Amino acid sequence: MGKYKQITKRGLISSIVGYSIFTLVYWIAFYELYTLCKFGRFKNNITVLLGCMVFFLAWFIILIIRITKKPAVAADQNVDRYKFYSRCKTIWTCTIIIVIVLITCFYGVKIYHSAINYNGKLSWFLRDLKNKRTVKLEHNNIYESGMEGIFADVNKKVHMPQKLYVVNNFSLKFDSNGQITSFDTFLYGKNAKGELESYLISYNSKNSGNITIYLNGYVNANYNDDKLLEPLIKTMKVIPLKKTVRNWPEKQYGILYSGKRSFGYNTDGIVYIDSKGNTNSAVNAYSEIVGYIVSVFVPGKESKYTPVRYNLTDYLNNIKTSGPSKDNKESSNQSNNAEDQFYLSKQVGYRLEVTAAAAGSRSYSLTGTTDGGQTWKTINEDPFSGSLGSAVGITFLNNKLGFLCLSYSGGSKGQLYRTEDGGKSYKKVNFPEVKVALNDGKTYNPFDLPGIPYEKDGNLNVLVGQGSDGDYNGGCKALYQSKDNGVTWQYLENKIN
Repeated sequence: MGKYKQITKRGLISSIVGYSIFTLVYWIAFYELYTLCKFGRFKNNITVLLGCMVFFLAWFIILIIRITKKPAVAADQNVDRYKFYSRCKTIWTCTIIIVIVLITCFYGVKIYHSAINYNGKLSWFLRDLKNKRTVKLEHNNIYESGMEGIFADVNKKVHMPQKLYVVNNFSLKFDSNGQITSFDTFLYGKNAKGELESYLISYNSKNSGNITIYLNGYVNANYNDDKLLEPLIKTMKVIPLKKTVRNWPEKQYGILYSGKRSFGYNTDGIVYIDSKGNTNSAVNAYSEIVGYIVSVFVPGKESKYTPVRYNLTDYLNNIKTSGPSKDNKESSNQSNNAEDQFYLSKQVGYRLEVTAAAAGSRSYSLTGTTDGGQTWKTINEDPFSGSLGSAVGITFLNNKLGFLCLSYSGGSKGQLYRTEDGGKSYKKVNFPEVKVALNDGKTYNPFDLPGIPYEKDGNLNVLVGQGSDGDYNGGCKALYQSKDNGVTWQYLENKIN
C-alpha cells in the first residue's frame, strides 16, 4: 500500500509540473509567433520557436510512451485514494486546457489582426504572396534593348494589356555603358475581360537584379489618353540616346516620361524627332510646347546640363501654336488685322486685332472664338489700356488666366499684362528689379522686355530679356518665377542665350 501511495503522489506531482511546463512553453511559442507576425523579426523569433517545436515533439513522444505503459489499477483498499489523486489530476488537467484555450484565443485574435492590411508584417507577407511577382531583367542594356526589352521581360511573368496608362511617370536611370541601374513606374490598363489591372514595377541593380511587380494596387483609373505609355515606347525606338548622353561627361543618366506635358514657352532642350530618327530643334519662340515628351537628363545636375526633351512628330497635333489652327488657316489669312492669336482648344481661341497704327506703333483689341474661328467676338476693346506698341505674345493657361506682351520703343522695352477673367480686363505685371553695377558705380536694371510665361513643375516661369538695346553679359535674360499664378514674381537667376 505504501508503494502504491508513493507512485500516485509522484504521478500527480509529475502531471502538475509537466502540464505547467507545457503551458509555459505553449505561451512562449504563441507569444513569439505573434511578434513574428506583427513585427517580422525573423532572426529574433525563429530560434525560440524551433526550440518550442522540439519541446512539443519530445512531449508527445513521452506522452505516447506513458499511455502505452499505463499501470493496472491497484487493490480494492487503494481505490479511494487512487480516485482522489485521479480527481486532482483531472481538475488540474481541465484548468490547463482552459488556460491553453485562453492563450490560443488571445494570441489567435492578435495574429489574425496582424494579417489585416497594414496592421502587421503578416499582412504584408500575405499581400506579397498574392500580388508580388519577380522576374530577372535579362535585357538590362538600354542602348541595345531599349524600353521594349524591359516589358518583354516583365511579360514573361505577367501578361499585361497592350494599352497601358502611366499613373505618375516612368523614371529610369542608366550608366555610361547603357546598363540599367534602376527604374520605377506605376501602370494600369484593362485586361481581355475589361477588368482593371495595375502594375507597380520597380528595379534596382544593387538589390537582387530582379524586376519586382506588384499587382492589384489602388489606382484612380480615368483612362486619360494624356497618360498613355505607348508614346514612350515609340519615342525610345528612335531617339539617339547614346549620342545624346555622350555630350555629358558623367557616370549616371536618366530618362523621364510623364505622359502629355506642357513646357509652356520654354524651348530649352526641346527637340522634335520623326519616326526615322531625324531631329529638328527649331521651335517657334511663341509656341506652347505640349506633347508626349521624353526627357533625357543627368540626375541632380539639371541646372548644369539642360535636359534634352524629345517630342515625336507623330504627336505634333498636341502642340498649341500662336498661329491659326490648320482648320482655320484660310479664314485667318483673309483677315489683315490678325497680328497674333492663341488657341486654347480646337474650338476656343483668342487673337489681337490692330485697331489703329501710327509711326510703327499699334493699338489692339482682343477678340475670341468658341467655334474654331468661324465667328469672332470682341472681348476687350483696349487690353493695353491705351498703350501703343507691337504685340509680341499672347497665351491663356485656362479660360480665365492669360497673358499679353507688348513691346515699344523699337523693341527696346516691353510690358507684360495679366488677366484672370478671360481677357475682360488686364493689369500690368511688375517684376522685382535686378540691379547691375556700371563702371562709374551706378546701378541699373537691364532686364526690361518680358517674354510669355510658361508652366513648369506647378509654377509659372518667365524670361525677361534686355530688348534690342541690351548687351549686358552677352544679352542674357533674367529668369523669374511665380507661385501664385503670376500675381507676384521672384527673381531666380540669369540665363545665357
